[in-house]
Amino acid sequence: MSRVIGNRGGTWRGVVTDHGSIIPSDGSTELSWHVAADDRWYSPQNEPSLRQKWYAGFPVSETRIRIPNGDMVQRVYCVADLGGMTVIEFENESTLPVAIAVTRSDVFTTRAPAENPPQGINLPAGSIVLPVGHKSTVRIALAHSLPHAGRLPEDTPTHQQVVRGWEAACDVASRVTVPDHTVVAGVARLRSDILLGVTSENAAVELARLGETHHDSIVDVVESVQRLLKKEKRSKMLAWDTPHQLAAAARACVLLGDAVAAGDIGASWLRMADRDVQELPVEAPADLSLIAWTETLLAQASPSGGHCILLPYGIPETWWGAPFDARGITADPHRTIAYAVRWHGARPAVLWEVTGAPGLLISGGRADVNWHTADASGEALLEAPVSSHV
Repeated sequence: MSRVIGNRGGTWRGVVTDHGSIIPSDGSTELSWHVAADDRWYSPQNEPSLRQKWYAGFPVSETRIRIPNGDMVQRVYCVADLGGMTVIEFENESTLPVAIAVTRSDVFTTRAPAENPPQGINLPAGSIVLPVGHKSTVRIALAHSLPHAGRLPEDTPTHQQVVRGWEAACDVASRVTVPDHTVVAGVARLRSDILLGVTSENAAVELARLGETHHDSIVDVVESVQRLLKKEKRSKMLAWDTPHQLAAAARACVLLGDAVAAGDIGASWLRMADRDVQELPVEAPADLSLIAWTETLLAQASPSGGHCILLPYGIPETWWGAPFDARGITADPHRTIAYAVRWHGARPAVLWEVTGAPGLLISGGRADVNWHTADASGEALLEAPVSSHV
């Protein structure tokens, strides 16, 4: 799946296609790649063995094609070094040497291009070919400002380092580790896209939670709340994500230093809190509301403060017996909660810690309707979940 890449704080953006080509948004020439293996030239867009993934949902891609005796692996990611670069890494996992052709020559490289490249393919003018030994790796990089050829510094960050950087940036809002890895990757993708400016509509609250603020951030958050309240004004039943959106917005106001606005959001919630709320959708949504869906499944914050319900809809049956945890989840406008679930036979044990002032009431939702506590930290053994299919 094609996806936008770039650096936080930078203006350059590009698209990685589903076969690993890079299309810069500045209108410059596309950078594609081909592999000269022992038997023939391989062009990713024509190969049925092509597979692509994005590391943990972050803007770091891996594209693979099958060649004799192994895979050729291409990775693409952006770094801030030298004013910003897109790094393209080629790893030869086969037992035979190959050559990589790339369709731009104005790139940094870790080794000199071949003077006598293999024949058998028509490459566009300005292409270069790089030899790649068996079980070895070469990297090139396209500078975001005034691309030109040169030597790629040895200390250029690796794709693993870039993944860790994105992980740290997205975890500022909250960190969720659950058995459904597609949900975790989906949240990571949404947040990294927000940080790149790819997803901007209705993202003001999440930007504030991610620490990305500007002089009008509080205005953007308040306006998003006003739009929500207007939509819900005459609703007999509130949308499933309204409580989360209001609690997250109130929390964002606190983070932005405006406790008065947070209190106003809480007061607005109290005026509608007697209305029924739709059930959480069974299927995870694909849009920005995935963040609200995931966090609501784990903890329901009170927009007006003082109460947080852990696992309000119970523990999904597909999670039974598997450990999971959440950190930095909004508990109310002034507090966050971190907790982990571990299993003692059929019963889940929850270990929690609240960050913020004491006095938060925590209850167990459908995971255990009888459990509650006002302790800022501790552990408790909840009731064993019962299958809805019994």
